[in-house]
Amino acid sequence: MAAAALLVALTCLVTGVLGTALLRSYLLSRSDAQLREFATVASRIVARQQLQPAGNSRPQGLPAQFLVEVVSASGQVSMAGGPLGAADGPRLSEAQLSDTGTPFTAVADGSGGSWRVLVQRLSGGGHLVIASSLGDLDSTVTRLEIADAVAGAVAVVLLAGVGLPLVRASLAPLARIEAVAAAIAAGDLSRRTGQPTGATEVGRLAEALDVMLASIETAYLARADGEARALESEDRMRRFAADASHELRTPLTSVRGLAEYGLQQGSAASRDELLRLMSLIAGEADRMGALVADLLLLARFDAGRPLDRRPVDLASLAAEAVTRARIMDPGRPVTLQAAEPVIIDADAGRLGQVIDNLIGNALQHTPPGSPVTVTVTGARGRGELTVADHGPGMTAEQASRVFERFYRTDSARTRARGGAGLGLAIAASLAAAHGGQISVDTAPGRGAAFHLRLPLAEISQVTATGSQGQHP
Repeated sequence: MAAAALLVALTCLVTGVLGTALLRSYLLSRSDAQLREFATVASRIVARQQLQPAGNSRPQGLPAQFLVEVVSASGQVSMAGGPLGAADGPRLSEAQLSDTGTPFTAVADGSGGSWRVLVQRLSGGGHLVIASSLGDLDSTVTRLEIADAVAGAVAVVLLAGVGLPLVRASLAPLARIEAVAAAIAAGDLSRRTGQPTGATEVGRLAEALDVMLASIETAYLARADGEARALESEDRMRRFAADASHELRTPLTSVRGLAEYGLQQGSAASRDELLRLMSLIAGEADRMGALVADLLLLARFDAGRPLDRRPVDLASLAAEAVTRARIMDPGRPVTLQAAEPVIIDADAGRLGQVIDNLIGNALQHTPPGSPVTVTVTGARGRGELTVADHGPGMTAEQASRVFERFYRTDSARTRARGGAGLGLAIAASLAAAHGGQISVDTAPGRGAAFHLRLPLAEISQVTATGSQGQHP
C-alpha cells in the first residue's frame, strides 16, 4: 500500500507539472501571437500619429491592455498607455532593446509582476516596444497547480482509506493458512485451511495446500503404521523364538538326562530298564516332533501358503471330528447338533484340524465325564460351528490371550496335562486363512464356548462341484 501510494503521488506530480507546463506554453504562445498582431497594427498607427514624450494621451486605435513605447535613435521615449519604465511596467536594458522580433519575459522592478515584451525596429529609426501583463496567465497556472496538488492529495488519501481495508480483507485467508501451517508444524496433521476454492490466488493456494497436507498425513500415517507393524512383528518374532526355544529345551533336557542315566548304568542296567529308558526317550522325541510340526504349520501360514479349497459340508466334518473324540475318550459324552448340511468353501483337511483342536481343547481342560456339545448352523451368508463345554471357564484376561502362541493359563494349562499352547493359535490361523474367525464366550464357573465362523460357499460352486461328505 505504501508503494502504491508513492506511485500515485509521483503520478500526480508528473501529470501536474506536465499539465501546467503545457498550459503555460500554450498561453504564452497565444500571448506572443497577440503581441505580434498588435505590433503590426501599432507600427502603422505610430507611423501616422506623432507620439509625445512622456505624454498622458493615448493615440486612438491602441488597445488599453497593451503598453507601448517608441524609443528614437537618440534615446527619446514616446509612450502610449503608460511608460514601460514606470512602476507598473518592466525596465528594459540596452541588450533587451536590441533583441528584436522575438517576444521575451521581463519582470517589473516595483511590483514584481511579469510582462511579455516584443521589440521591433521602426523604418524611420528607433524601436517600437509593446508589452502585455502576464498576471492573468500566472494566476491561471497557479490555480491549476493548486488544483493538481489537492487532487493528488485526495487521491492518495482515498487510496489509503479504501485500498488498505480491501487488501487486509483479501489477505485475511493467508492469516488462517499461516495458523494451519503452525498447527501442522506442531504435529496436528489433521488440520486443513477450510478456504473455499475459487479463481483467486489465495483460493488456489489453499486448495493446493490442503491436497499437499492430505498427502503428507497419509504418507506419515502409513509410515507410522508400517513402523508400528514392524516393531510389533519383530516383538512377536522375538517372543515366538524365545517361547519355541523354551518349549524345545524341556524335551531335549529330558532326552539328555535319560541318555546320560542309561550310559551311567551301562551293563549293570537290565533289559527291562533299558527298554523303559528307550520308551521314555521315544516319547520325548515324539513330543518334540509334534511341537516342531506345529511350528512349521504356523510358519507356513505366516508365509501365506495357499489352501486346497473346495465346497465341503461343515456338519460332516464336525461329525467326523466328534467320532474321533469319542474313540479317544470313550467315557466322555460328546454330542453333535446339526439340523442340515452347511456348505462352505474350505480345505477339508485343515478345517478338520481346526475342529479337532477345538474339541481336544475342551476334552483336555474340563473334568472327566464333563459333556461337550458341538453345534453347526448356517445363516446370513456364513456357517458357524460352536464347541461348548461345562468346565471351569476363563477370566476376561485369559480369554483375551487364549489364541496367542504358547499361552497357557496358570491353573488349567500346564505341561503336566500336555500341550504347548499352540492348538488354539493354530486353529485361529487356519480360520483366518479361510477368511473366517474364532471367538470365545466364557466366564469363570460357567465353561467356555468357542465359535468358528466361516463364509458359505457360492451356489455356483456347490452346483458344479457338489458337497463333500454327507450329513450324519
